[in-house]
Amino acid sequence: MKILFRFLFLFSCISVSCQTFGLTNKKIIAYYETINMAENKIINNDLDSANILYKKAFLINEQPFGKDLYNSMMISLKVKDKNHAFSQYQSLKCLEYPFDKNFEAHNFPDLKKSEEIKCKTSFDIAYRKTLDSLFIIDQHYRKISGGDYAKYQKEINKNDSIVSTQLLKLIQTKGFPNEYNLGLKSADKSFFQNFYLIVWHQAANNIKKPQVVNFSEDIVKALNLGKITPDNAGFLLDLNNNTNNYSSKHFDIMAFVNNPGDPKRPHDNIEKSLENEDCCYVHVWFLPENREEKGEKLVMEIDKRRKNIGMCSLDDNLKKKIFNLNNKDYQFPQAQIVGMNFTKDTDKENLKKHFIKIK
Repeated sequence: MKILFRFLFLFSCISVSCQTFGLTNKKIIAYYETINMAENKIINNDLDSANILYKKAFLINEQPFGKDLYNSMMISLKVKDKNHAFSQYQSLKCLEYPFDKNFEAHNFPDLKKSEEIKCKTSFDIAYRKTLDSLFIIDQHYRKISGGDYAKYQKEINKNDSIVSTQLLKLIQTKGFPNEYNLGLKSADKSFFQNFYLIVWHQAANNIKKPQVVNFSEDIVKALNLGKITPDNAGFLLDLNNNTNNYSSKHFDIMAFVNNPGDPKRPHDNIEKSLENEDCCYVHVWFLPENREEKGEKLVMEIDKRRKNIGMCSLDDNLKKKIFNLNNKDYQFPQAQIVGMNFTKDTDKENLKKHFIKIK
């Protein structure tokens, strides 16, 4: 699995909103709960039980998330439930998931063309093209800036205002789209849809540009309809509301990256810099035995809100993050590493002193 990096240059103090969101759809709640149990079985290496739980979840929800189809497929391959694995593989192909070139030959060497199913999924191609166009506009000045966003701040702000307003109108007119509406051509391999970045860029804590649109109500509606995973919903809700309701910086796994190039363009050599990242560091509260009363209280408060939108407990998610460090076979989208970019090695070394190295 490709590990995603979010590059942070400063720790910011984020206030906690009193606004709460919740699930009301009992069928979807049951689906989310079953998936959470299946994922826990994966990290505990109880793959037979995980395989059963995924099958149960797919009976509850006829349109399971792509990442759940993928994890179910991988488990079925490992426990040699080939028919089920092939069924999930076909479902993902119908959703246009970008499998590696040799995936089919390696995992289904005996596949016959006569065994392939005819895809019944019908995508809204016009909707996808419109969202792709908005994403291109969203990314235009960010890409040419090389990370020097201040130089293009006026242009970025203008484009963000345009694309976020248009995205909101589209969602309210056509509904919140997922892989069954758009397919997975406009998503990365961790199933994160490109248009989510437009929502991301309406973060309420960005002091350099005002928030134009808050997508929270539409995200919660989508969550109740099974259109967005609880992990992605919680992540985007926190961004849109300047909160730490569903996680906290205390529970990130961090990688420190040296980028000796132009400090105003930190993204220019990032691919090369990532080859030598210094991973993996955590805050003392990442480990339950080190939290004491203040840390435990924070976890309890976060867990109440996580449960309210169908997320697993915070500690279960931390176990997924640890599991992800050594196992790339599964997709846990919100278990990624957070990258911190430095131009001076002394700054990196001074910050590292405040964290615990776990790998």
